[in-house]
Amino acid sequence: EYVLTEAFMQEWRLIVDDPRDGESNMAVDRAILAACEAGQVPPTLRLYSWKRPTMTVGYAQKLREIDVDRCKKLGIQIVRRPTGGRALFHNHEVTYSFTAPIPHPEFSSSLFGAYKVVAGALLEGLKEIGVSDAVLSSGRKTNKDEGSFHSASCLSSISHFEIEAQGAKLIGSAQRRTKKAFLQQGSMLLDCDRTLLGSLFKYETDDLRCRAMEILNSKVITLSECLGKNMTHDDIFCSLKNGFARALLGKWRQEHLNSFELAQCLSNSNSG
Repeated sequence: EYVLTEAFMQEWRLIVDDPRDGESNMAVDRAILAACEAGQVPPTLRLYSWKRPTMTVGYAQKLREIDVDRCKKLGIQIVRRPTGGRALFHNHEVTYSFTAPIPHPEFSSSLFGAYKVVAGALLEGLKEIGVSDAVLSSGRKTNKDEGSFHSASCLSSISHFEIEAQGAKLIGSAQRRTKKAFLQQGSMLLDCDRTLLGSLFKYETDDLRCRAMEILNSKVITLSECLGKNMTHDDIFCSLKNGFARALLGKWRQEHLNSFELAQCLSNSNSG
């Protein structure tokens, strides 16, 4: 087991994964969480992407908020995340997960304390990418109307310790905590078809749909919009890796899933 004492240099693990489908991506993150709980691996940053357009829904979210028939017609896979929050459409983006045991000397015991540390590492990565104006969100509503507006889409609001640039959401995140570990998942849009995204959710009235689209148009920003250019997944992965290494000091090693995690993935797949 990994003994977590401050007297020794902290160990961190990086996994840069190949694109996978939705079920496989979620199974891997669940396996890393189980490995951290069991003391089998050090805290792990996983960087990944998606083989096909996928909608992930929060572990407690109702599917009735998603236009399931339209997703099927468009070949969009729908899977459930181990983390909470609202639905996310994964298409042109970079996704990360960060998993660490509880307790750990680098992270406070609270949900928001862990969010803040991970957000600091993400901000370091964004600086390297070239996004110098990104900030930690205060989580304040932008106006009174949004306070009472509910959308099934995660992108329709900015929560505490998410990352915003130019006043709009750039990186959204969600966390799951168990007694022995936490898993945080998040995504950064590289590009976004807002019309397509808005069409994948159900709304009770056309007015609510219009309000959701207004928020998507004004309160969501992509990396290409921030930079005025496109970047490759590899370049973004490299910048995020360097940002985390600057924020979380110690010995970073790039590895693959271990045998414990591979067995967990197989178990998750069979039970699914």
